[in-house]
Amino acid sequence: MHELSVVLEIFELVEEIMTEQDLKKVSSVSVQAGELSGILPDYFKECWNVSRIGSTFENTELILDYIPARGKCSCGCEFELMKNSRICPQCKKSDYEITAGREFSVIQIEAC
Repeated sequence: MHELSVVLEIFELVEEIMTEQDLKKVSSVSVQAGELSGILPDYFKECWNVSRIGSTFENTELILDYIPARGKCSCGCEFELMKNSRICPQCKKSDYEITAGREFSVIQIEAC
């Protein structure tokens, strides 16, 4: 369960930003995670909720944008990889380029 270590790294990053910008409270952190990033959304949210108890982030909301893995087949068809078992629904080949789903980033911090 590496989700816990990722959550703790995000907390460290946000604490650094809070110090640099003299912020007192973070109300939300928005994270973008792709389906191929290795992050399991349910575990990630649970780790977030447990880790924030008694911390600076006790009242900080996690906004998780989970991005489906997408690919573009050599035939030109764009499709969701996992929903289609990594096989193009148009030509039935598995010759594709990954176009989305590897992302992982903190995209916004709402603070005062």
